[in-house]
Parts: sequence; structure tokens; C-alpha cells
Amino acid sequence: MAERAPRVGFLIDRWQPERGGAERALAQLARHLESESWDVLAFGLEGPTKGTTAPGAFHAVSATGLSRSARERSLSRNMIRTATREQCDVTVGVRHVTDVDVLWSHGGSHLATLDASGRKPTGRHKTFIDLERAALEGGASTVVCPSQLVRDEFAHFYPDSTPRLEVIPNGVDLDEFHPREREARGAALRAELQLDARVPLFVFAARHPERKGLEELFSALAELQVPWHLLVAGPRDADEWQGRARGAGLGGERVSTRAHVDPITLAAGADVCVLPTWRDTSGLVLLEALAAGTPVVTTSLAGAADVVTSPAAGEVVASPEDAAALRAALERACARVLAKNVDRAVVRAHVEKRGHGPWLAALTAVLQRHARKA
Repeated sequence: MAERAPRVGFLIDRWQPERGGAERALAQLARHLESESWDVLAFGLEGPTKGTTAPGAFHAVSATGLSRSARERSLSRNMIRTATREQCDVTVGVRHVTDVDVLWSHGGSHLATLDASGRKPTGRHKTFIDLERAALEGGASTVVCPSQLVRDEFAHFYPDSTPRLEVIPNGVDLDEFHPREREARGAALRAELQLDARVPLFVFAARHPERKGLEELFSALAELQVPWHLLVAGPRDADEWQGRARGAGLGGERVSTRAHVDPITLAAGADVCVLPTWRDTSGLVLLEALAAGTPVVTTSLAGAADVVTSPAAGEVVASPEDAAALRAALERACARVLAKNVDRAVVRAHVEKRGHGPWLAALTAVLQRHARKA
């Protein structure tokens, strides 16, 4: 009798890779596992949106309760039960769940998220913290951290979890994100923005711009005495942020906002990628930019800041609060662009060891370890 293929169950809110972020990274792992003959299942509230596809087989799971907190607890229990019923050899939690083999926390500690945004743990946030604590204090056998920053957060808030924390830094697709895309993508993006080829183009990408320092970026740009244009990609309310830019004295002709920009175009079409974040557990947009030969300006609060190891790749300022340092970094970035003093191959070299191959191999090894135990 043939041996059954190992079966992995992913526990996630929405099995929708087109959303980007954790969902996209999870789908990349799922496709890799399928290519290695794993049986991939996903459990959550919502499956692929109409007209899109996702790897594996999706199982819809219900959540009941009168309050958001009750529904969150119900969803956690029901996903775990359904994965058990479907005989998963290893379970991977990407959302707030209590008992899984592997917790892959792209968002890092929810306690740290609240600290960064100045919120108190009330309502559903208290529930998220309760679920997180249950997982970190023993419910999760292994906790995969996408950066050293995330590992340090968990070790700080849950010291007993330290032996189970494993850092596997996120990888970037070095084939898709490449300097060869620059000429065509840059020309198309500038044509869309009606931007002169000589004007340095900054890009900023975030679903939650406040947390990623967009207001601080507006303030720093307002004081620059050199030409520039900023493209803001990904905010839920692009029109609102266009208005905020005008309120910061930047004017509509210097800032463009888009709800969505193709990630490859964003990375390869820019002159500089800027993410002056208050907290970013990984910073995939930074890795993608560097892979495409685009220097970055970010803060030490970005999980991927550790790859910026020389001025050729860009600059890391301590915090968005340091307005003078951020402004000076942007000025130097503009000067390098205007002087055409950017070596794309040297920029890309900073992430050449962070490709998908080593990243997927490391994640697969963790899952295989747990599958063998099952």
C-alpha cells in the first residue's frame, strides 16, 4: 500500500494570495510544498475571491458568537478541530490561534503592535493577546519568526517561549524582482504619473500608512530643496492620503496615491524606496526594491533593515521621530540619483542570499520535522 503524502493544514483568515503580505508568502510556501508532493489544505473564513486561484484545497470554517471576541475564539477552535478531522500531519497558524504545530507570525507580537500604535488591549485586541499568549506559552510547538525583530518581541513579552523561537527571514523572488525590469517598468510608471525622467521618484508602500511613517515622510519631504516625486501605493483610502499630502504643504503635483501598484513595477520603476516605519516585522517591500536594484531609506524598526549594510544599498535612520536624520537621508538619496551614482548590481548583492530557495527550504525543514513526529 502506497504511503500517504504528508498533509499540511494552514490556518488563516482569508486564503487569498492576491491580498499580498502574509497571504502571498503563505501561498508561495504552499505551491512549493505541492511541488514536493505534499497535500496542502487551508482553513479559514474566506477562500479565493472570484476569478482568482490559490494552491491546495480550501475548507471554509464558521465562526459564531455575538461579539467579535467570541467569534475570534470560535474561529480559532473550529479551524483547529477541522484540521484535526482532516488528519493534517502538521498545522501552521498564520492568525491568532491557540494550538498549532507551527505558528508563523508575520505580524509579530500583537502586544508590540498595540504598543507601536498607542492602543490599549481592549475588546477584540484583548482576545488576540489571550490567543497569542496561549500559543506562545505552549500551544505552538515552534514559532517561526520572519525577522530578528519579531523574535526579540516574543522573547521580551514571553520569555519562556525563547527555546521554541526560530528565525527564518523572509525571502524574495530574485527572478521576478531584477534590475532588468527597470527600463521598461520605469518608463511605463513615469508615463502614467506624467513625470519627467530627470525627477527622482520615491515610492512608499503600506496598507496602514500611519504605522509605516507616511506622515513623517511628508514632513521630511516638505523641507527638501531638490526636485522629487512621491508615489504612495496600497493605502485603503488613497484619496484621503492625497488630501493629507496637500495638508502637509506638498501639493498634488508632487505626490501621487494609488490603492494598488504592481509590486514588480513599484520595486523596479522607482529611484528610491522609502519606508520610515514605526514598526514593520519584515519589510518585504524593502527586499523587493533591493532585488530590483533600488536603494532604500528606512528605520531600525523595520525587520529587514539588517540587509542595508552599506551606503550603496541606502540608509537606516534610528526612528521616524528623527526628522533631521530622515531629511538628510532623503537628500543624500536624491543626490545619488541625480548624479547617476547608483550601481544596481551592488544594490542587488545585498539580498542575493535572501532568495526564495533557502527561505522555502528552511520552512519546509521545520514542517518535515513536525510531520515526522506525527
